[in-house]
Amino acid sequence: MNPISIDISGKRWTLSPKECWVVTGPMASGKTWLAAQILRRLPDDAALVTVGHQAAASGADWAGARYHGSLEYDFRTVEDALSYESVNDINPFEVRPPEKTRRAAFARLRSWCVKALALEPLLERWTVHLSNGEQRRLMLARAILRQTPVLVLDDPFAGLDPAMRELLHEVLCELVRKGRTLVVMVRNDDEIPRCADHRLRLKAMQIVGQGPFVPERPQTAALVCPHKNPPSLETPEVLAVRDLSLEVGGKTLFGGLNWSVHAGEHWLIIGPNGCGKTTLLSLIVGDNPMAYACDIERFGKKPGPGVPLWSLRSRMAVVSPEGQAFADGTQTVEQAVYSGLFDAEGQRRRPTPSLRKEATRWLTELGLHEHLRDTLGTLSEGRIRLVLVVRALLAHPDLLLLDELCMNLETAERKQVLRLLDRLLAATPSLTVLYIAHRQDHIPARFDRVLRLG
Repeated sequence: MNPISIDISGKRWTLSPKECWVVTGPMASGKTWLAAQILRRLPDDAALVTVGHQAAASGADWAGARYHGSLEYDFRTVEDALSYESVNDINPFEVRPPEKTRRAAFARLRSWCVKALALEPLLERWTVHLSNGEQRRLMLARAILRQTPVLVLDDPFAGLDPAMRELLHEVLCELVRKGRTLVVMVRNDDEIPRCADHRLRLKAMQIVGQGPFVPERPQTAALVCPHKNPPSLETPEVLAVRDLSLEVGGKTLFGGLNWSVHAGEHWLIIGPNGCGKTTLLSLIVGDNPMAYACDIERFGKKPGPGVPLWSLRSRMAVVSPEGQAFADGTQTVEQAVYSGLFDAEGQRRRPTPSLRKEATRWLTELGLHEHLRDTLGTLSEGRIRLVLVVRALLAHPDLLLLDELCMNLETAERKQVLRLLDRLLAATPSLTVLYIAHRQDHIPARFDRVLRLG
């Protein structure tokens, strides 16, 4: 590749071969926009791995983990997704030369990717059965296997457990040693690649700093819950899971889990990528069809004759990466916020004046009220997450399920959401919350119970 220069609000940023840039900045600073511009300038020499509506809105030819899962919803195995034909988008009916040299180089690089990204145990799994973190690793492998000189990674550490974050640091350093040019957008200082030699700092679509850079070497800390589980509260049982075992893609999850949750309890659910955290929430909510085959009671009842699932589902609210990935990008913020109001029969409720006042208060507090008429597809991933938080809270659920609530959020956004959640829990002692997290700084206050999976 040749060096390229991109104009950012009147200032030039130049990317040269074999450099490793880390790009940082607060919400809406332009990180994902820059990734899209690099792809436009280097359509044949760069591969982009990102997750988000923003890249799609920017018109980039992009591939994201969760979106890849939806686009390739054909139950391919990971082995198939890493084949020469799949990675290079080769039509199986196309007549091509043998390409022996290219295929041999591809095979060697594929072998390294599978080992370096710990993908070997996943090769026989279907891509639709992978966790968020596992799909991110698969997408990174596919990007590496395209053998482009430049790799652009937009928030690659989001959703990874501590062990996988450490593994990714090592993989990025090895790619730099192999001569790849890297541009990595991150949200946290401990996610800055150790191989970074330049840093670009953005704010409000402007350059506030750029130049050579030597990163610190923070240690990846294991996720711990600050308290041991106290005795169950003397309140009604909200959730009862009995002898739960489930096989997904040939992998057994939970191993006979028995778990009881009472009203007003706040549970942190932790464990490595792929251990079943998100699957467990999908079973509880009923999104997973296996929910009907599992012994799970919600609010003392099981769905069945005379007890429609929706009557139980209406008492729950969920915020998750999956829900965000499939959110309707054409909805306005206002439409999205009120879209979660349903009654026990599944009928849409009209927002009352008091609910509108409550929504306005939360949107204003989170800095979203001025975006009321904006569509979700024009917002950053962080702002979309905040909209979905307001949507969930406005439904006044009895059981709130939060899957990686702070993933993709900048530091300021994260602190806003955690403060809001803390005030909500203080004002609503009966609210029960299940919370999945991978980072210590994503754990809210008032959580004193932990379910460790895997």
